[in-house]
Amino acid sequence: MGVLSRIFFGGRDPLVEAAASQRVSGPRFSTVIDSGVLYGTLTAPDPWGVPGQRVTRTEAVAVPAVKRARDLICGAIGQMPLQLVGPDGGATEWSLFDQPESGTPRSVTLTRLAEDLLFESRCWWRVTHTGWHGKPAEVIRLEPTSVTVQPDSRVYYSRTGNGMALQFLPDDQLIRFDSPNDALLVAGARAIRAMTRLEQAALNQAEGVPPMDYFTPAEGADPAEDEDITDLLEAWATARKTRSTAYVPAALAYHSNAFNPEQLQMAQAREFAITEIARLTSIDAEELSVSTTSRTYANIQDRRRQFLDFTLGPLMTAIEDRLSMNDVSPRGYRARFDTATFLRADDQTRAETDKTLIDAGVLRPEEARDQRGLTGAAPERPTLPARTQEAADA
Repeated sequence: MGVLSRIFFGGRDPLVEAAASQRVSGPRFSTVIDSGVLYGTLTAPDPWGVPGQRVTRTEAVAVPAVKRARDLICGAIGQMPLQLVGPDGGATEWSLFDQPESGTPRSVTLTRLAEDLLFESRCWWRVTHTGWHGKPAEVIRLEPTSVTVQPDSRVYYSRTGNGMALQFLPDDQLIRFDSPNDALLVAGARAIRAMTRLEQAALNQAEGVPPMDYFTPAEGADPAEDEDITDLLEAWATARKTRSTAYVPAALAYHSNAFNPEQLQMAQAREFAITEIARLTSIDAEELSVSTTSRTYANIQDRRRQFLDFTLGPLMTAIEDRLSMNDVSPRGYRARFDTATFLRADDQTRAETDKTLIDAGVLRPEEARDQRGLTGAAPERPTLPARTQEAADA
């Protein structure tokens, strides 16, 4: 298309001109004190007696609050279209943004990218194909644990991800994303462990640990043999399934724990732990099913705007800025997420907004129809009776 444009119109396609401009090599990677193996490992002891080390991703997503936070943040970013915007503000098709990985939907690739930034504070893409313009056209995602950055800035890769990375990767084959936030697996390690232990304690209670009730020998009675104790407990459990009234032999004393179900489930402590997860991920605690009383009235569009600005914004900006660099995008072009669908208002509000903008001359009816995905000419307005039309014109 650029050749035909130059022949017939004397100009050159701006995209071709931008892509064919000065070739920029990939960025250099450097580290000071950490590496892919040691990254995120804390050496300071935990004052509560817990080793100061990161949790694994498997441990983190096993916590329902963390899983919910991950789905909200990463899922929202993954569903937004990624566009290449030119100097004129118009969007241009770019194969890397349409489907970065072969055989993997774009939404899945972007969701995994956001997940790596959330959990690891770092994500790696390996360039597998470049286009005619010399820019990446296809990539594959690398597991963060499979990449090692040595102090000499050389990057190595291992398929097993066990820290023994032996394959050297040139800089121009890598796209590295960095998050402005700390890795959740490191910064939230203590809160995630606390939540895990509370969940385990509640599970133990549901399974009868600690016991809801127990027996001790009555005063002056001899302790029973182990076999007799087992037979007694089995008979007690069987009897409780058939009737609620029980008889305790004179040689035994029956005791019942004074904890009520709410205390045994540790509801208040678990809600506090979920609130800590919400703070770590910048998510409203109500999104994690924690009831709060300090919320003021806000409609769903305001909540989405706040979620976009303060929760998704740092990760989205980091992704946009990295993909806008000259080793990925043509010079003068920028990557941008399309948030129009995410922030879309209800139909009545959108109709009122469109009418106001059209009446003010800011928006044309055709543009409003395009924004709604409507094709073809606008339908003709119905003809009113003569008297009704005169009244409307008056």
